Amino acid sequence: MPITHSQIRSDFNNYWKELPRLHKHLDPAPLILKDDSSTLFTGSGMQQLISHLMGEKHALGQRLYNTQPCLRSQDIPEVGDNRHTTFFEMMGNWSLGDYFKKEQLEWVLNYFTKIVGLDEKNLYVTVFQGTKDVPKDTESYELWKKLGFPEERIFEYGTDHNWWSRFGDPSHMPDGEIGGPDSEVFYDFGEDLKIHEKSNFSKSKCHPNCECGRFLEIGNSVFMQYIKKNGQLKELRQKNVDYGGGLERISAAANNTPDVFGTDLYSGIIDEIEQSTGKKYSDEKYKGSIRIIADHLKASVFLIVAGVEPSNKEQGYILRRLLRRSAVKMHQLNAGLTPIFSSILDRGILSTYDGFQGIDRHKQKNYVDSVVEKEINKFSITLDKGLKEIEKLDEIKGKNAFDLFQSYGFPIEITEEFAIVKGKTINKVEFHKQFNFELQKHQESSRKSSKTRFGH
Repeated sequence: MPITHSQIRSDFNNYWKELPRLHKHLDPAPLILKDDSSTLFTGSGMQQLISHLMGEKHALGQRLYNTQPCLRSQDIPEVGDNRHTTFFEMMGNWSLGDYFKKEQLEWVLNYFTKIVGLDEKNLYVTVFQGTKDVPKDTESYELWKKLGFPEERIFEYGTDHNWWSRFGDPSHMPDGEIGGPDSEVFYDFGEDLKIHEKSNFSKSKCHPNCECGRFLEIGNSVFMQYIKKNGQLKELRQKNVDYGGGLERISAAANNTPDVFGTDLYSGIIDEIEQSTGKKYSDEKYKGSIRIIADHLKASVFLIVAGVEPSNKEQGYILRRLLRRSAVKMHQLNAGLTPIFSSILDRGILSTYDGFQGIDRHKQKNYVDSVVEKEINKFSITLDKGLKEIEKLDEIKGKNAFDLFQSYGFPIEITEEFAIVKGKTINKVEFHKQFNFELQKHQESSRKSSKTRFGH
């Protein structure tokens, strides 16, 4: 019998608040943090805890847990495979200077095997291999061995995979910033998996962090134990644990489906997309497009409920990108017809999340529908013309992308996708550099024109 996302949420909450863990529930932060101008959206559960991870006392104590709705706009180009989404729910637990690696790794393993019901033989773990400046995390390595993991299921990676700070690599951390090694848990769907996302898949070279789709990261324990001082990493007096595991990915592992879009978190959305387009998700030709529509519309609903409307700035621009990319994919699936999203928004998304994190299907249905419809109608006027312009191009450069953006409202990643479909090899760095140059030139020209016009 399938395990529902609601059951996984409930089991996670019960697990962390019960003996011997005794964590307190932390209310999730809003999707848009009003007092944090450093980021457009809440992208992790720990964002509201930075000061507490650095030593400030928390009113709820040293042991916390919650489920945090998150949005990561940087993942927009990645959506379309079996595991990437822009909107997701991060289930997390924290130790603010209380327990550390030994308790955390044992509790996480117990959660996945005893509560979620995963077979330990299907779990792989990773640890930090160290650098010239930061030692290898031998403690985590030895703890996993004591917990029964053979060495062939313990992998070591560098700062690109098993180190966390808000600035990435330790060498990029400014003074006063905290970070530390992390240890990830992956679920293995088996070497005979038929979903391999990359054509260069090789069983002999496959490992947890490869891109073949066989392995799915389901949890990450970050050990916040360092702070940068005078250009050097020093041990924190307060050593912390910051754990996060995506509900969508854990749901996929729990149901032994390598596709997060094959879980009940997306089944209603995909059913409605199939009804609207007449295309089947089971058809590999349409799978990527349907995933993009499902993810982007879900993210859009949560942004609209949070008070965002489409615009050309900040959060509003991300919402516009999500809706317009959905419109292009729907337009293609639906034989050029103007996209209609009403049933997908209502029966596919609002009904799935009714009563969760501020979603009220009956109160918000008409408003959500009106915001989306207004934006789609505006874009539909130029959508078909823009697509025809792309078809005319033999070569697509950054300047072409800017022209399509300016004249037809095409987000750059849509043009980039079409270039790939047309078989064009793109130098992504140069492509984006030229686009940004054209955009900057346009903005500068507009500023000069404005100054002249208003006599400044």
